[in-house]
Amino acid sequence: MKISRREKIFLVGGIGILALILVIQMLIFPALKRSKDLDRLIFQKEKEIQDLRRLKKELGSLKEAHAALLQKIPAEERTMEPLSKLDRLIERTGLRENVRVIKPSPAPGSRMELWIEVALEKVDLPHLTRFLYEIQSSASGIRIEKMNIKPRYTSPKYLDVNLQMVFYQG
Repeated sequence: MKISRREKIFLVGGIGILALILVIQMLIFPALKRSKDLDRLIFQKEKEIQDLRRLKKELGSLKEAHAALLQKIPAEERTMEPLSKLDRLIERTGLRENVRVIKPSPAPGSRMELWIEVALEKVDLPHLTRFLYEIQSSASGIRIEKMNIKPRYTSPKYLDVNLQMVFYQG
């Protein structure tokens, strides 16, 4: 079978157009799409870098605040165990017989904090106020994170108290 010159030109032109379409479809369109995606990602990553810089500054200020907090704690208090500090506060305020539960647990993700849950029962308001004042005024790195106070059902004069306290350690 013999192909005429006109048919050869038509065939070569068709193959050329098909090759051009394939090049555009397989190379140029994916490259343009990838370029558009990268432009979008550049903006997103620049924003993430700004967030990281802001978080780095915030971490630095938190470390400075932590160091300042530790400096406020007297040297003899820094070496004392948190449960001993708490025991001393309980003894000083006369709440030994009111303690129901003392449950320590390490803070998640931090080795510088110790969380202690304290449950007191049948506490009168003056003793509780004195205990909270001792905690607040002590320079031993204690913070009350959560407090739940309920009057006793049988005798509203007395209170049941649940405290969640944070002890900062050096």
